[in-house]
Amino acid sequence: MKKYYLAVISAFCFSVFVCAYSLALDDAKTKLPELSGKIENGVRVVKVKAFRYGYDPDPIAVKLGEKVRIVAVTSDVTHGLAISEFNINLMIEPGETETAEFLADKEGEFTIYCTVYCGSGHVNMRGKFIVEK
Repeated sequence: MKKYYLAVISAFCFSVFVCAYSLALDDAKTKLPELSGKIENGVRVVKVKAFRYGYDPDPIAVKLGEKVRIVAVTSDVTHGLAISEFNINLMIEPGETETAEFLADKEGEFTIYCTVYCGSGHVNMRGKFIVEK
């Protein structure tokens, strides 16, 4: 009889652990990223560094309705930074700074991608641009 109770208690404890772990994973998935950059004169300014083969920061997160200025640099090779849904397409030369300013008027998660061939990992050079309420 003791073995039965021990098995029931063990099963109950395991179930509680699984439920708690599952809830923690769901919470982590729904947690929004920290907003990127900082507000300067009413514009969210995000400084982005392009590199083989990514962007920093990634993801870039802004609020819906904000005016956004992306200030992009690279130090290795020429890169592109494009976000189709916002008509952004920058070509970033090493040592130069490129800027795009736009209104984040669409909510959701959008892909940032490189539009300039930058090496063997170019096709996988992606980032996320998140616009949240």
